[in-house]
Amino acid sequence: MSELQFMRRRKLILKFTPRSVVLEVLAFLALLASLLFAERLYPGLAPVVPTKFAADGSVLATGVKELTLLHPILAVFVYVILFCVNIIIRQSCPPDRPLPVLTLVLDAIAAAKTLFLAWQAALTWYALRLRPAPGWPLWVFLAALAVLAAVTALLIRAARAAKT
Repeated sequence: MSELQFMRRRKLILKFTPRSVVLEVLAFLALLASLLFAERLYPGLAPVVPTKFAADGSVLATGVKELTLLHPILAVFVYVILFCVNIIIRQSCPPDRPLPVLTLVLDAIAAAKTLFLAWQAALTWYALRLRPAPGWPLWVFLAALAVLAAVTALLIRAARAAKT
């Protein structure tokens, strides 16, 4: 099939489910929390702030206070890109694809985005409070992503088995 025929092929529009809407709202709330932390805490920072900490909490490096805004900026970038990807995929769904599987994958991406934005909000809080972030949020984030990937794989397998 030529590329031009592929472009003209009929497309389905995959609607947002209530689960998809809840995941997008949670991701937006996590992003909003990160931005509110930045808005509230940034003006009170000194021009030079600690940027790197040792395991005992002592300061290893300092930098300009604008470095504390990297986490909220990264959170906004990730949210916008993944939200746009979600919209584009939903509006250009080929009719021959298994829709339950695609819905599960899109919901898993939205859940991973929500987890990432919550993690970034926690990092923003610690960065703007000038405290070293504990290691446990990273491990919780990675464990949640592993559980999400395993559950998504099982649900995709079940959806494919139900289709055949």
